Amino acid sequence: MLGNYLTSALREAGIDCLCLPRHFKCRGDIAQCAAVWTLVGRYKICPGECSGVPVAEIDGVVFLRRGGGRTCGWELGRRCENQVEVQFKPPAWPIIVVDLSLWEEHTRGEKHELVEQILATLGAVRRFLWDGNLWITNASGEFIELLNLHARGLVHKMGVFDKMPQLENPVVLDPEGPCLFTEEVARGYSEFIIGGIVDKERTAKSATARLAELIGVSKRCRIELRGSRVGVPDRINKIAEIVLRTWAGEPLEKAILATQAKRDRVYRLMWEIQKRAGRSQGGYLTLSRKALEEANWLGAPWEEVELALRKLRVKILD
Repeated sequence: MLGNYLTSALREAGIDCLCLPRHFKCRGDIAQCAAVWTLVGRYKICPGECSGVPVAEIDGVVFLRRGGGRTCGWELGRRCENQVEVQFKPPAWPIIVVDLSLWEEHTRGEKHELVEQILATLGAVRRFLWDGNLWITNASGEFIELLNLHARGLVHKMGVFDKMPQLENPVVLDPEGPCLFTEEVARGYSEFIIGGIVDKERTAKSATARLAELIGVSKRCRIELRGSRVGVPDRINKIAEIVLRTWAGEPLEKAILATQAKRDRVYRLMWEIQKRAGRSQGGYLTLSRKALEEANWLGAPWEEVELALRKLRVKILD
């Protein structure tokens, strides 16, 4: 998404090719990565003769890897005397908000896990937008310390606030929320609040509802997959990715399936199998091959299907 803003601004500035640094790392769309690194100040757009091999052409702009081939007069660099100010303004919305109002309820181990999930959420946001679209609210000094510990040297510009800033049109993602999260909700709201909650070492009953009350947001929506929460990822970064994929135009079901981890698929597959299984006189579950195919509408690989069958001790009937 953000990469389109960059390539459009480059074309307007008369730049039709860009040479990437030797150590430029990108796991996704090259224009998206270049846009993010430019906005956070890691790289600058500089004039300068370089040569490289074309690796991508996006919206009329060719991106080169150094090493011979095509000559280009522009490059992404860390230092340059004549930096070119390419004007492109990233979208202000949507904003993913991770609220830490319940930080003090966590154990020390859970706090470390929470920081790791927030860093993974930054990665998810960067695949679509940039750091400015991620806010960490009601952040304590201890959170800042742990963030610096886990991400020493990280260059970022995500918003970190000790209070909750003014919100325009918020909704809280709550697994127990009374409303259903839909594609219309994803594209109709401005701020999506995810509770900064990890409950691996204790029980956090109705934690998101309590958090929503503390920050004064009444709209709480749950994410479901074909009428059930079974198999819907619950990690903060996964929820953020589902929201952003759906906001960007992807069908909600496809977004959920794309973000599922192996554990999520196996649990949902077990649930689907149990709905269709019968029980023999010996007490074990039985399932026809046709019913198994219907149960695996998730598209799980066979090794995960076998795992689900072993866990349930299901006998397949020919």
